[in-house]
Amino acid sequence: MPSTPAHEGASCPACKGSLEHSVTATCGHTFCWLCLALLSQMGAQPSSRVLLCPLCKEKEQTETLMAPVPLGPLGETYCEEHGEKIYFFCENDAELLCVFCREGPSHQSHSVGFLDEAIQPYRDRLRSRLEALSMERDEIEEIKSREDQKLHVLLTQIESKKQQVEAAFERLQKELGEQQRLLLARLRELEQQIWKERDEYVSRVSEEVARLGAQVKELEEKCQQPASELLQDVRVNQSRGEMKTFVSPEAISPELIKKIRDLHRKILTLPDMMRAFSENLVQHLETDSGVVTLDPQTASRSLVLSEDRKSARYTRQKQKLPDSPLPFEGLPVVLGSRGFSFGRHRWQVEVQLGDGGGCMVGVAGEEVRRKGLKAEEGVWAVIISQQRCWASTSPGTDLQLSEIPRSVGVTLDYEAGRVTLLNAETQAPIFTFTASFSGKVFPFFAVWKKGSCLTLKG
Repeated sequence: MPSTPAHEGASCPACKGSLEHSVTATCGHTFCWLCLALLSQMGAQPSSRVLLCPLCKEKEQTETLMAPVPLGPLGETYCEEHGEKIYFFCENDAELLCVFCREGPSHQSHSVGFLDEAIQPYRDRLRSRLEALSMERDEIEEIKSREDQKLHVLLTQIESKKQQVEAAFERLQKELGEQQRLLLARLRELEQQIWKERDEYVSRVSEEVARLGAQVKELEEKCQQPASELLQDVRVNQSRGEMKTFVSPEAISPELIKKIRDLHRKILTLPDMMRAFSENLVQHLETDSGVVTLDPQTASRSLVLSEDRKSARYTRQKQKLPDSPLPFEGLPVVLGSRGFSFGRHRWQVEVQLGDGGGCMVGVAGEEVRRKGLKAEEGVWAVIISQQRCWASTSPGTDLQLSEIPRSVGVTLDYEAGRVTLLNAETQAPIFTFTASFSGKVFPFFAVWKKGSCLTLKG
């Protein structure tokens, strides 16, 4: 404990100096606390970890000292420096203190409180943090559960689609196999009919040849008769000589020939039909129908884009747009947000035209000229008005359509250099451009006149 007035001026028998933080043992000896601790530890048994009076070698227990001398085993709740049990906490240094640390000079001016009291705010903060972390963990687990559910649904859908694909191709193979069997059966049937008519033809011709041979032989014999006998039977000979001439039948009937020719025409177009089907199937399966939106950075000041960037409306009031080198000057044009440099892609746009209005739908090259709207200038599109439709070729190609499309589908095949436009409602073709693309190409849209707008679908 600290020096008391009774010890003022006294000296420590160990260091011979003034007592500092003196402690007095039951034997009556008084020391500086630090001297007692050092000397006693030097004389203590290594395994006992107890303090001995350096003068009388008396074993001192903590509870027998008038001042708190650290005794007992060191542990998590004991001061590492003094071996005394921890009772205090210094908020300034965030250190755990024993009674000796508490009375030491380094913590005299600090905010020191009892450990149980000091720990409570930290426990409250930890508990609050624990609750926040628990809530965050629960939220993450909930999100994970939802995402796992989404993944499960997607995997289930994928498995279902796999089964649908297998079933579709099995049906296709079955149908193709059935058509193959039917076609081969018809060919075998025609083959049998050909052999049958051939046999009938050979039989009839052989019979006629035999009959004529018999007549020839009979006439040859008549020619060998005497003149008197031959003249007597002249009327009979004349009658036989005037017999109807044999008409040779056709080897194959016209009806059978017609059947063969009809089937031949069907078989002749079969490879083209199968190739077209295969190409359409590949194009359908490999075409990317990802979401296309309108790029406001390329929109002219005459167009108003919707918030979802799926619709463009013409306006006479010029829009205030951010400075950008991309907007088309003087043309009510906007490009799609996705540029393509490979693959097959498709998108669909619905068109609504005001009085005298029109629109353009197609694709444009990355370096398209701002004042040119033709294919050789990097724009492959069709122009649609309320009365007519034409392609942006040079010169323009007037398209004779049965009806003006109000929904246009665009298919881009980059590698093949092909842009196909069709009526999305009837699937009737509108026009196909062929080109050699270099760099990116973008969906291209233009619309003009009040009341006109276009909307991307899908």
